[in-house]
Amino acid sequence: MEQENKPSYNILQPLLLSACMAIGMMVGYKINEKPENTLVSTLDFPADSMMMTGRVEELIRFVENKYVEKVDGNILIDEALTAVFSKLDPHSIYLSPHEVGDVNDQMDGSYNGIGIENFFVDDTVFVSSVLDNSPAKKSGIQPFDKIITIDSNKVSGQSLDYSRIRQMLRKADGTKVKIGVLRGSKKMILEIMVSDIPVRTVSSYLLPEIQTAYIKIDRFGTNTYKEYMEEVEKYFETKKAKHVILDLRDNPGGYLPEATNILCQIFAEKDKLLLYTEGRNSKRNEYKSNGKRFFDIDKVVVLIDENSASASEIIAGAIQDWDRGLVVGRRSFGKGLVQEQYNLNNGGAVRLTVAKYFTPTGRSIQRDYTDRENYDEDLAARYKNGDLFHKDSLLVKNGKKYQTLLLKRPVTGGGGITPDVFISLDSMYKDHTTLELRSYIPEYTYKYVSANRGIIPKDHQSLANWSLPASYISGFEAFVQKESESFKDLKPGKIFLHFDNDVKTYMSKYVLDNEERKKYSINSDEYLTSAIKLISTNRSPQNYK
Repeated sequence: MEQENKPSYNILQPLLLSACMAIGMMVGYKINEKPENTLVSTLDFPADSMMMTGRVEELIRFVENKYVEKVDGNILIDEALTAVFSKLDPHSIYLSPHEVGDVNDQMDGSYNGIGIENFFVDDTVFVSSVLDNSPAKKSGIQPFDKIITIDSNKVSGQSLDYSRIRQMLRKADGTKVKIGVLRGSKKMILEIMVSDIPVRTVSSYLLPEIQTAYIKIDRFGTNTYKEYMEEVEKYFETKKAKHVILDLRDNPGGYLPEATNILCQIFAEKDKLLLYTEGRNSKRNEYKSNGKRFFDIDKVVVLIDENSASASEIIAGAIQDWDRGLVVGRRSFGKGLVQEQYNLNNGGAVRLTVAKYFTPTGRSIQRDYTDRENYDEDLAARYKNGDLFHKDSLLVKNGKKYQTLLLKRPVTGGGGITPDVFISLDSMYKDHTTLELRSYIPEYTYKYVSANRGIIPKDHQSLANWSLPASYISGFEAFVQKESESFKDLKPGKIFLHFDNDVKTYMSKYVLDNEERKKYSINSDEYLTSAIKLISTNRSPQNYK
């Protein structure tokens, strides 16, 4: 990317299931341009709005000055703002100054820190991975280290909030922090220079047998399009790849330009409608392809699930509406509202819905939010109504019908993007107890691997064929019985059911190197194996009319 003749891609363009859902609700915003490039260029307040604003301020002053007990006016204002937004749509909210900082870190592609990923287990921070070329890596921190002190302050076993510990590691750029770690029985103090840590939103690997680039996008942040093009260039410039599998599972959305720029690299034609937005105070605004595709991409398969939201749904919807490729997975989240973020003097912000967006066929994928309780409990409803197990759920059957623009295939609006090829959640999870048990696997597996790394196979094939030891199963059962009253009366042997693949998938993240982890994923991921089959057998949208 450094040679002068390389195109500058970024300037040429004009869980847990319940946990993932919560992330989607929180992070999947800023679907429009960044705040400085808003859809709404001016704010036309009603004539009496200043009087209304004065009335709120007057009320707060009266309470602060006259109330029988001392109160914090800032807290009252925060509560008042939260109450106001509770009467609007689910994605218009007030963000405190602390929340604004967290969101900016997630979206801007970097943060001040030392460069570790971690679990907070048993009141202790455990290092799960160390980012390459990070200050932590250079200092010698290793996965499975326990962080016990930060600048001589004890943080392990002190009942501190995790957010407090995290803030202790996020100092100003160039500041030194002393980390005390416990590695096995050995204690050591490591001095680390806090710096700006880049956080990539895109990763990839090559599937050479089918000449396909697998590209995973975690969210659409400031640098996502640039990162996407760097991955595409690796495989397409050298003719190693002809096709793309675009993985948007668990992607909560983000900046709209990053998504539309990626679509412009998938559609070769100019002026193809990718989406449009409309709102009460904003006219129809169309986003079209620019005809500046740098590499020829043949087949496209998009992977989505119930946590794919917002910008993810824009990409999947445009590709499906134009019959450009196939969508594989489960019905997406269903967020079709455009937010603008406006900063407040206290460092907080309001995130306000200003428009709705529509796919090229005119589909609105926004779920109905008339009943806020039902909206917030959507995942539970999908589970109960079979949406996670059957393609033709009641919502999909009753949704408004549309036709794709070229092949006239039937598609549904009003509740997310429905895939062309459905991937069912394993039928064993129809038992709600099993689904709940699954949520404990990540934490316990990390703890088990930390203590038993030597017995776990280090190559993908051996791991796939490996039988989980009795010590894992009995330990998991004891762990969940300790953690939840729900499992107190379950008999040993009845708790751990068919979690082998889930467990070994997590283990692969901790014990396999990158190449072996990729191979394990290819063989164990039903979404991915389905996409590979579609490409290798030359299946196309024509086959799904």
